[in-house]
Amino acid sequence: MAYDSKTGTQLTLEDDNVSRGGKRVVRNGSPSNNLVLSAYAAANEDVFPKILDLYVAPGSTVADVTYGKGVFWNKVGPETYNLLPTDIAMGTDCRDLPYEDGSIDCVVLDPPYMHSPGGTAHTGHQPYESYYKNNSTGNRTRSKYHEAVLDLYVDGGREAYRVLRDRGTLIVKCQDEVCSNRQRFTHVEIMHEYEALGYVTEDLFVVMRNNRPGVSRMSKQVHARKNHSYFLVFWKRGATGPTWEPPA
Repeated sequence: MAYDSKTGTQLTLEDDNVSRGGKRVVRNGSPSNNLVLSAYAAANEDVFPKILDLYVAPGSTVADVTYGKGVFWNKVGPETYNLLPTDIAMGTDCRDLPYEDGSIDCVVLDPPYMHSPGGTAHTGHQPYESYYKNNSTGNRTRSKYHEAVLDLYVDGGREAYRVLRDRGTLIVKCQDEVCSNRQRFTHVEIMHEYEALGYVTEDLFVVMRNNRPGVSRMSKQVHARKNHSYFLVFWKRGATGPTWEPPA
C-alpha cells in the first residue's frame, strides 16, 4: 500500500500510479512516443480514428448523424463499432433523430460549417444552402449567415444530448470563419453553447490542410485565411461525476 511520505497518509491509487515525494511514478506501461497528438497536418480520415481510439470503446453504438460520403470512416475497421449512418440527404435531420433517449454511446456531428457566401474560395465545402437553406429564413430558425450555422450546431448538439447515454461522447467537426468582416471563433462559441446544455468539453484536435487554400479576389487582406479546422470532443455529464474516464 502506498503512503504520502510527507504526510504519512494512505494514497488512493489510480491506474496503478503512485505519488512518492511529490513525484508521480508509473508502475505499469512501457516507454513510448507513439502518442495521439492534439494537432495534425493530415486529412480528416487520418485524425478521426485516433479520436475514436481515445474516446470510444470498440463495440460502441456510434450515430454519425451527418454521414455524407462517410469519409471519416475510411480508415476505421467496419466491424469495430456498431455504426448508424444518417444524413439529411437520407431523410434524417440531425435535429430530429430516430433514436430513443439515452440509447447511443457516441454521436458524430459535422454539419456544413460555412454559410455559402459565394465566390470561389468556398466551393470545396459542403454546400450549406443546398442542405439547410437557412439564409432564406424558416427551416426552424430565423437566423442567417453565421448565426444560422451556429443555430444548426446548437440544435444538433441538443438532440445529440437527448439520445446519448450518460457519459456518452459527442465528436463535433467545425471551423472558424470570418462573417461580414467579423472574426467568428466558431469552436469557442460551440463550447460555450454546449456546456450550457450540460456537456463537458474534454478535448480539441486541430487539423491543418496539406494544400494551399483557394484564392479569392481581394484588394487587401484583412484577416488570416483559415487553413485549419477542429474536432471537438464533449461528453454528457448526466447525473455522474465531473471527471472523464477513458473507455475500457
